[in-house]
Amino acid sequence: MPRTHEDRQRHTPTDHHAGGPILTFAPNAWWAIDVVHVAANRADAGIAAYETLIEKARTSAAKAHASVVLRSTNHRRVIALVHLDGHENFKHLASSWDDHHLSSERHAVAESSSLAFYRTALVWGDATLDPASTDACAFEHINHKSEALRALSAPVAAARGFRGATLFGTDDDGASAILYHFTHIEEIEAFRATPEALRILGPVDATGDTFYPVHVIRTFA
Repeated sequence: MPRTHEDRQRHTPTDHHAGGPILTFAPNAWWAIDVVHVAANRADAGIAAYETLIEKARTSAAKAHASVVLRSTNHRRVIALVHLDGHENFKHLASSWDDHHLSSERHAVAESSSLAFYRTALVWGDATLDPASTDACAFEHINHKSEALRALSAPVAAARGFRGATLFGTDDDGASAILYHFTHIEEIEAFRATPEALRILGPVDATGDTFYPVHVIRTFA
């Protein structure tokens, strides 16, 4: 059942539609990923803003396909992943999200954001996200080339509670992102602390700015 949220700073009613269809990450697919830093009391407004932006991107020249909105468990990050056909569509998405009206809608709730274009470099295990699932997820940004992270294949697949993980690399392969899918969040954290993960990925940023346990808020077909 949709629930209405009113962004009190903008006085704009926006519908949340929690849930959505099961989403699958296909190999070599292009994804726009925006990681948004918000004040904890603005997380709902950030979710609402990105739901609206994605809905508009689906009917614009960006021609957005399957998408997902995630929220960190500490309510300090909203993460949007949008499946696009290629670079030209990403240009349209970036341009439309930065036009005057959408920019004000987007940045009214964001302390900062980082939009970049990624390709699915590798999928380990189950490459689906189900909003109805009780499994745990985490998102991580790493300043390594995706090629260097392929060595993670064996240790992540052998980890306790592992369900799946998707590795994304930026179009210039200057950075990567991983979306983890385990049975429990403690199992993701335990895997991330293993010697193998530390050797390949490096330590988790002590500030918590690169690794976030997340909830799947909404998916779009």
